[in-house]
Amino acid sequence: MGTMKVSDEVLALEIMALNPVKFLITPRFLALLIMLPCLTIMADLMGILGGFLIGTTTLGIDPVTYINNSLDAMVIKDVVTGLVKSAVFAVIIVMVGSYMAFIIEGGAEMVGQNTRTAVVVSMILVIIADLVFTSLFFFVT
Repeated sequence: MGTMKVSDEVLALEIMALNPVKFLITPRFLALLIMLPCLTIMADLMGILGGFLIGTTTLGIDPVTYINNSLDAMVIKDVVTGLVKSAVFAVIIVMVGSYMAFIIEGGAEMVGQNTRTAVVVSMILVIIADLVFTSLFFFVT
């Protein structure tokens, strides 16, 4: 989006009476809001599968015991917390990235600089949001 802003493609959308926010940001927002929780579920399942493979092959844990203990340890609160946090992270990432893309002034060299800034700011805000949500979900309740 930053390159589109620098090359006046966003201005062209406005001239064609298209809302750039609806046209450019909304699809990215919806895509990340749907896909990041899906990726979280996939990563959780891969972690469980990896633990299963290492536990059963290397550590000699009985597969049925591993599955039963994993199901006993799994709490729905943890699953919901992970999905809520990933949705919030998606919102943060899209908001920061879109904001940094829309404030670009100057030439193409600013695209790289604003991209780097967007990544760093997103990472910091995601870590802060993780701290806040972890405190809310586990220490308050």
